[in-house]
Amino acid sequence: MAARLRRWSTSSGSSRRARARASTTEGLGRVSWPAFERWPQLLPAWFIQRCAPEPAEPEPGETFDAEAWLRQWRVLTPEQRAAVDQGPWSLSGWLYYFDPTEEGMGDDRSWWWWHAGTDESGGWVQVATTGWPFGSGSLSWLIEASGGTDLVYGP
Repeated sequence: MAARLRRWSTSSGSSRRARARASTTEGLGRVSWPAFERWPQLLPAWFIQRCAPEPAEPEPGETFDAEAWLRQWRVLTPEQRAAVDQGPWSLSGWLYYFDPTEEGMGDDRSWWWWHAGTDESGGWVQVATTGWPFGSGSLSWLIEASGGTDLVYGP
């Protein structure tokens, strides 16, 4: 199955930049996945700068309270939940979906880069998918960070 992500861009180079980022992560996944500390040297500075700051590390002995987080999530309105999903991703959050090791989801990703280009309506990206709908958040952030806007999915 294939999906086409059509996006309009302020820059003719945004599909080229997005393709370069996707190929960097996919190519490295076949070799040896780098430690997180290496990624700022492997990816361009403009991409790193567009990522959200990394979340604060918990204090020693402090654990993440998943039940408290879930309680907070459940009281949010649909609009508030959607707002949480908007905005920049942290670099670690984005890389998680490409990481092929047991710490990441790269082996279970639901899309793969296929093709990209421009036409009369703007730029477009075509990906191969495991089905519809598919987990497109990491792809959407890649396109947005590369300068794409007004993302619309379709066949």
